[in-house]
Amino acid sequence: MDCIALIHDFAGRGITLWLEGEKLKFRAASGSLSTYDKDVLKANKEGIVAYLKQVAEEEKSSFPLSSIQKSYLVGRDSTYDLGGINTHYYMELELDSTLDIKKLQHAWNQVIAHDDALRLVISSKGSQRVLNSVPEYFIEEVFLNNQEERLVKRSEWSHHIYPLDHWPFFTLRVSRVPCEKDILHFDFDCMIMDAWSAKIALTQLFKLYRDEPVRWIEYGFSDYCRDYVAYESKQDYSLAEAFWKSKAGELVCEPQLPYAKPLSEIRNHRFSRMVGELSSEEYAILQAKCRENRTTPAAVICTAYLKSLLGFSEDDALTVNSTVFNRIPLHKDINSVVGDFTNIAFVTLPKGLDSFAQCVQHVQKDLWQLVRFHTYDGTKILKFKENLAPMRAQMPVVITCVLEGGRNGDMPKGLHQVYALSKTPQVVLDYQVTDFDGKLSVNWDYAEGAFDFDTLSKMFNANLNLLKRLLCENWNEVRD
Repeated sequence: MDCIALIHDFAGRGITLWLEGEKLKFRAASGSLSTYDKDVLKANKEGIVAYLKQVAEEEKSSFPLSSIQKSYLVGRDSTYDLGGINTHYYMELELDSTLDIKKLQHAWNQVIAHDDALRLVISSKGSQRVLNSVPEYFIEEVFLNNQEERLVKRSEWSHHIYPLDHWPFFTLRVSRVPCEKDILHFDFDCMIMDAWSAKIALTQLFKLYRDEPVRWIEYGFSDYCRDYVAYESKQDYSLAEAFWKSKAGELVCEPQLPYAKPLSEIRNHRFSRMVGELSSEEYAILQAKCRENRTTPAAVICTAYLKSLLGFSEDDALTVNSTVFNRIPLHKDINSVVGDFTNIAFVTLPKGLDSFAQCVQHVQKDLWQLVRFHTYDGTKILKFKENLAPMRAQMPVVITCVLEGGRNGDMPKGLHQVYALSKTPQVVLDYQVTDFDGKLSVNWDYAEGAFDFDTLSKMFNANLNLLKRLLCENWNEVRD
């Protein structure tokens, strides 16, 4: 008999099993444990004892989820608006040459062995643990007839939900189409790593694949999480809390955008992406204009996003949830660690400011404060806001801005990202902006069904057009 199923069956009937040393003990209401149950326990005692010992050892090695990981876990609950899904990232990488699957697989298993986040198992109870050893990972090779079949697979693979308590929380596969280049498909649950960490892992993978040296570090995500607990206990966050308390009244929750239906009616939803870009030349001009106006590209991009959405909002102001990659320097090699280092904060822009120049100055001030208090746990900020409905999607508009000036954002040599998609529970719109390869990629990942497509297109085009106007117009004269 399956000992795990047996233990769960007994628990469902109010019969608790545990170990005291080597002895199996049970607690049950009077009369609830029949003679047959006792015989079953006796017959399966050895297996039950072994399983309970294994669970006890696993619990010793477990450590708590971070605040953002807990938020991702809560988001899997379908009772929340826009819930019932996992936080997931999917990418497709086109390869210049045909892949040697066996060699790639051997290299990936070395990466798994060294990056402990790739061996994480997430528990529904709110903890995580690193498996000391895992089975060999086999990279799936998928043969398809044409590009249309690839699109069908994209639709399937880009929305995979990884079950809790099971390894792995990622998938690596290669699709092959006659007369077309190979595509490497990589997706993962963001509870184990963020997008920047995915790039680290892919860089390690292809260095090994090309027989190039990789400098492995003796520090992992589990080490960071344990060190962070000690670090956090010594921090004085009084200034950060005072700042966010002062800003709480400005935060606009549940923004009134032109939704096609109430967000509470959206269930089992999927995400799609709208794509635009500024060329390398255009982005260089924007960067020069930023220097001229004494501001940063991140502030300008965030302001353009807020200002564009405000034109479609019924509110007097709009708040966006800003994703922050927050690697606390607890180790000299922290920037080489694979894991989830995400934090969040909020940026608000009111209507009524005279020009874009004034708008960006307003946003830039907020962003400097976000940098100043970047270690403060952003999931705590909304506790300063009164009268919130806890099951509603409070901050469903997100911006994820990864600007590296083209220095460190490139994919490994020979790989070209041709598609990507993120999905996040309780999010209706996520602006993913990067400047890899010198271009500014402007991508909106949106919850399907939340907006009429024509309306969404108008919002997206308003954002892209505003960015292009900023290249050639005086920002003091840009008012709409």
